[in-house]
Amino acid sequence: MNKNFLNEETPVLELLSAATAPSYAEVMIRTVNISDAKANLSKLAEEVASGDQVIVSKAGKPVMKLVPLTPQEAAAYKPKTLNGLMGKYAEEFKDFDWEEWDQLDDEVRKIWRKFGYMD
Repeated sequence: MNKNFLNEETPVLELLSAATAPSYAEVMIRTVNISDAKANLSKLAEEVASGDQVIVSKAGKPVMKLVPLTPQEAAAYKPKTLNGLMGKYAEEFKDFDWEEWDQLDDEVRKIWRKFGYMD
């Protein structure tokens, strides 16, 4: 936004010109801090899906912009599946025992805790 926009010395005609007036986007973009964004992500997603844009800031500095997908982007999006991630090895991992893997994770955590490296 033009810094002189609200300056009382700026002539009215200049304020009304497209070159100095804030754009619709500048007026309609909302800024939230990152902790509020985390706490209200579902609400922000609804706002963005309806066409709004949201700037997320951290320590007062903007770090990201949430914008809606274009219809073309939404139509082209294909979520990655296990087959897509593992490619030619997907068949070999189809019977992978995730519970056993999680138990192994627990065992490793216990070892790290024993030596004081984890909470």
